[in-house]
Amino acid sequence: MTTGRLVAIGAAGVALFLVASILVVDWLTSEPSSTRAGAGAPAETAVDARQLALGDAVFRASHPGAGQDDVNVQSVYEVDQGPPPPAQGTWEAVSISPRPASLGKVGVALGQGLNELHPALSACAEEDTQSRHATSAISAVQDSQPQDDAGVPVLVLQLETMNDAIRIVDAPVESRGGASDGLLACAQSKLRGRVVEAPGTVAGQRYRLLYTLLP
Repeated sequence: MTTGRLVAIGAAGVALFLVASILVVDWLTSEPSSTRAGAGAPAETAVDARQLALGDAVFRASHPGAGQDDVNVQSVYEVDQGPPPPAQGTWEAVSISPRPASLGKVGVALGQGLNELHPALSACAEEDTQSRHATSAISAVQDSQPQDDAGVPVLVLQLETMNDAIRIVDAPVESRGGASDGLLACAQSKLRGRVVEAPGTVAGQRYRLLYTLLP
Protein backbone atom coordinates (compact mmCIF):
# COMPACT_ATOMS: atom_id res chain seq x y z
CA MET A 1 0.00 0.00 0.00
CA THR A 2 1.45 3.36 -1.03
CA THR A 3 2.11 6.23 1.31
CA GLY A 4 -0.50 8.37 -0.51
CA ARG A 5 -3.28 5.85 0.09
CA LEU A 6 -2.32 5.53 3.74
CA VAL A 7 -2.55 9.31 4.14
CA ALA A 8 -5.96 9.41 2.44
CA ILE A 9 -7.31 6.60 4.60
CA GLY A 10 -5.99 8.32 7.70
CA ALA A 11 -7.63 11.63 6.76
CA ALA A 12 -10.95 9.89 6.12
CA GLY A 13 -10.75 8.19 9.48
CA VAL A 14 -10.10 11.49 11.23
CA ALA A 15 -13.05 13.07 9.40
CA LEU A 16 -15.42 10.28 10.42
CA PHE A 17 -14.23 10.51 14.02
CA LEU A 18 -14.85 14.27 14.10
CA VAL A 19 -18.34 13.86 12.63
CA ALA A 20 -19.24 11.15 15.12
CA SER A 21 -17.95 13.31 17.97
CA ILE A 22 -20.06 16.26 16.86
CA LEU A 23 -23.20 14.14 16.64
CA VAL A 24 -22.64 12.60 20.10
CA VAL A 25 -22.00 15.98 21.74
CA ASP A 26 -25.06 17.45 20.04
CA TRP A 27 -27.24 14.54 21.26
CA LEU A 28 -25.95 14.79 24.83
CA THR A 29 -26.36 18.56 25.06
CA SER A 30 -29.64 18.81 23.13
CA GLU A 31 -32.59 20.46 24.85
CA PRO A 32 -36.27 20.58 23.87
CA SER A 33 -36.52 22.59 20.68
CA SER A 34 -39.04 24.95 22.26
CA THR A 35 -36.45 25.90 24.97
CA ARG A 36 -33.60 26.52 22.54
CA ALA A 37 -35.78 28.52 20.19
CA GLY A 38 -36.43 31.10 22.87
CA ALA A 39 -39.61 32.82 23.92
CA GLY A 40 -41.72 33.93 21.00
CA ALA A 41 -39.54 32.15 18.37
CA PRO A 42 -40.69 29.02 16.50
CA ALA A 43 -39.00 25.76 17.50
CA GLU A 44 -38.03 25.13 13.86
CA THR A 45 -35.65 28.12 14.00
CA ALA A 46 -33.42 26.42 16.57
CA VAL A 47 -33.57 23.07 14.75
CA ASP A 48 -32.66 24.65 11.41
CA ALA A 49 -29.74 26.53 13.00
CA ARG A 50 -28.42 23.28 14.50
CA GLN A 51 -28.72 21.51 11.15
CA LEU A 52 -26.78 24.28 9.43
CA ALA A 53 -24.01 24.11 12.03
CA LEU A 54 -23.77 20.30 11.77
CA GLY A 55 -23.80 20.39 7.99
CA ASP A 56 -20.99 22.93 7.95
CA ALA A 57 -18.95 20.90 10.45
CA VAL A 58 -19.45 17.67 8.49
CA PHE A 59 -18.29 19.26 5.27
CA ARG A 60 -15.21 20.88 6.77
CA ALA A 61 -14.25 17.72 8.63
CA SER A 62 -14.35 15.67 5.43
CA HIS A 63 -12.75 18.44 3.32
CA PRO A 64 -9.70 19.74 5.24
CA GLY A 65 -8.60 23.15 4.07
CA ALA A 66 -11.86 23.97 2.30
CA GLY A 67 -12.50 27.72 2.27
CA GLN A 68 -15.70 29.70 2.52
CA ASP A 69 -15.65 30.27 -1.21
CA ASP A 70 -15.45 26.55 -2.01
CA VAL A 71 -19.05 25.82 -1.09
CA ASN A 72 -22.03 27.48 0.45
CA VAL A 73 -23.24 24.82 2.87
CA GLN A 74 -26.11 26.98 4.11
CA SER A 75 -27.65 27.08 0.64
CA VAL A 76 -28.28 23.32 0.87
CA TYR A 77 -30.62 23.88 3.80
CA GLU A 78 -32.28 27.08 2.69
CA VAL A 79 -36.00 26.79 2.04
CA ASP A 80 -37.77 29.08 -0.40
CA GLN A 81 -40.05 31.27 1.68
CA GLY A 82 -41.49 33.10 -1.32
CA PRO A 83 -41.22 36.84 -2.02
CA PRO A 84 -41.15 39.17 0.98
CA PRO A 85 -44.33 41.08 1.79
CA PRO A 86 -44.61 44.48 0.09
CA ALA A 87 -43.33 47.46 2.02
CA GLN A 88 -45.94 49.45 3.87
CA GLY A 89 -46.99 52.56 2.01
CA THR A 90 -46.27 51.18 -1.47
CA TRP A 91 -48.91 50.54 -4.10
CA GLU A 92 -48.08 46.83 -3.95
CA ALA A 93 -49.36 46.80 -0.35
CA VAL A 94 -52.83 47.88 -1.55
CA SER A 95 -55.11 44.98 -2.46
CA ILE A 96 -56.53 44.89 -5.99
CA SER A 97 -60.31 45.10 -6.39
CA PRO A 98 -61.79 43.19 -9.35
CA ARG A 99 -64.65 45.61 -10.13
CA PRO A 100 -65.81 49.16 -9.24
CA ALA A 101 -68.82 47.87 -7.30
CA SER A 102 -66.48 46.44 -4.66
CA LEU A 103 -65.34 50.00 -3.83
CA GLY A 104 -68.76 51.23 -2.78
CA LYS A 105 -69.62 54.85 -3.53
CA VAL A 106 -66.04 55.46 -4.67
CA GLY A 107 -66.52 52.81 -7.34
CA VAL A 108 -69.85 54.27 -8.45
CA ALA A 109 -68.34 57.69 -9.02
CA LEU A 110 -65.29 56.20 -10.70
CA GLY A 111 -67.42 54.10 -13.03
CA GLN A 112 -69.25 57.19 -14.22
CA GLY A 113 -65.98 59.02 -14.82
CA LEU A 114 -64.52 56.11 -16.77
CA ASN A 115 -67.63 55.97 -18.97
CA GLU A 116 -67.03 59.59 -19.88
CA LEU A 117 -63.42 58.72 -20.81
CA HIS A 118 -64.43 55.86 -23.09
CA PRO A 119 -64.40 57.90 -26.36
CA ALA A 120 -60.89 59.19 -25.64
CA LEU A 121 -59.66 55.68 -24.78
CA SER A 122 -61.28 54.23 -27.90
CA ALA A 123 -59.28 56.67 -30.01
CA CYS A 124 -56.09 54.93 -28.78
CA ALA A 125 -57.00 51.98 -31.01
CA GLU A 126 -56.42 54.11 -34.15
CA GLU A 127 -53.14 53.38 -35.91
CA ASP A 128 -51.99 56.98 -36.21
CA THR A 129 -52.65 57.54 -32.49
CA GLN A 130 -50.70 54.43 -31.57
CA SER A 131 -47.78 55.50 -33.74
CA ARG A 132 -47.55 58.83 -31.89
CA HIS A 133 -47.28 57.01 -28.55
CA ALA A 134 -45.15 54.09 -29.75
CA THR A 135 -41.97 55.39 -28.09
CA SER A 136 -43.56 56.54 -24.84
CA ALA A 137 -42.68 54.76 -21.60
CA ILE A 138 -45.15 52.20 -20.28
CA SER A 139 -45.56 51.50 -16.59
CA ALA A 140 -46.27 47.94 -15.40
CA VAL A 141 -47.38 46.40 -12.13
CA GLN A 142 -44.50 45.58 -9.79
CA ASP A 143 -46.01 42.77 -7.73
CA SER A 144 -46.56 40.38 -10.65
CA GLN A 145 -45.16 39.80 -14.12
CA PRO A 146 -47.24 41.37 -16.89
CA GLN A 147 -48.75 38.69 -19.11
CA ASP A 148 -48.48 38.68 -22.89
CA ASP A 149 -51.56 36.53 -23.42
CA ALA A 150 -54.09 36.55 -26.21
CA GLY A 151 -56.91 38.13 -24.21
CA VAL A 152 -57.80 41.76 -23.74
CA PRO A 153 -55.38 44.26 -22.19
CA VAL A 154 -55.90 44.88 -18.49
CA LEU A 155 -54.60 47.80 -16.46
CA VAL A 156 -54.53 48.36 -12.70
CA LEU A 157 -55.82 51.80 -11.76
CA GLN A 158 -53.97 53.32 -8.82
CA LEU A 159 -56.51 55.54 -7.07
CA GLU A 160 -56.19 58.20 -4.39
CA THR A 161 -59.18 59.91 -2.86
CA MET A 162 -59.35 63.67 -2.45
CA ASN A 163 -62.05 65.70 -0.80
CA ASP A 164 -65.07 65.05 -3.03
CA ALA A 165 -62.93 63.61 -5.82
CA ILE A 166 -60.80 60.65 -6.92
CA ARG A 167 -57.50 60.94 -8.75
CA ILE A 168 -56.09 58.23 -11.01
CA VAL A 169 -52.40 58.33 -10.13
CA ASP A 170 -51.33 55.77 -12.72
CA ALA A 171 -52.61 52.78 -14.71
CA PRO A 172 -49.77 50.21 -14.93
CA VAL A 173 -50.19 47.18 -17.17
CA GLU A 174 -51.36 43.92 -15.59
CA SER A 175 -51.90 42.02 -18.86
CA ARG A 176 -50.94 43.20 -22.34
CA GLY A 177 -53.46 41.03 -24.13
CA GLY A 178 -51.53 41.40 -27.37
CA ALA A 179 -51.92 45.22 -27.37
CA SER A 180 -49.19 47.32 -28.94
CA ASP A 181 -46.92 49.62 -26.95
CA GLY A 182 -48.58 52.59 -28.62
CA LEU A 183 -52.07 51.57 -27.53
CA LEU A 184 -51.02 50.93 -23.92
CA ALA A 185 -49.03 54.15 -23.69
CA CYS A 186 -51.92 56.13 -25.15
CA ALA A 187 -54.42 54.64 -22.68
CA GLN A 188 -52.13 55.35 -19.75
CA SER A 189 -51.71 58.95 -20.86
CA LYS A 190 -55.50 59.39 -20.92
CA LEU A 191 -55.95 57.87 -17.47
CA ARG A 192 -52.90 59.10 -15.60
CA GLY A 193 -53.66 62.17 -13.46
CA ARG A 194 -57.37 62.17 -14.32
CA VAL A 195 -59.59 63.55 -11.54
CA VAL A 196 -63.15 62.26 -11.17
CA GLU A 197 -65.76 64.02 -9.05
CA ALA A 198 -66.95 61.93 -6.11
CA PRO A 199 -69.04 63.90 -3.63
CA GLY A 200 -68.67 62.74 -0.07
CA THR A 201 -65.23 61.12 -0.39
CA VAL A 202 -62.50 62.05 2.07
CA ALA A 203 -58.86 62.58 1.16
CA GLY A 204 -56.23 60.01 2.12
CA GLN A 205 -57.59 56.66 0.94
CA ARG A 206 -55.90 54.49 -1.68
CA TYR A 207 -57.32 51.78 -3.89
CA ARG A 208 -56.30 49.61 -6.81
CA LEU A 209 -58.80 48.50 -9.42
CA LEU A 210 -58.59 46.17 -12.42
CA TYR A 211 -59.60 47.96 -15.60
CA THR A 212 -60.11 46.20 -18.92
CA LEU A 213 -59.44 48.16 -22.09
CA LEU A 214 -62.33 47.53 -24.45
CA PRO A 215 -62.46 48.48 -28.15
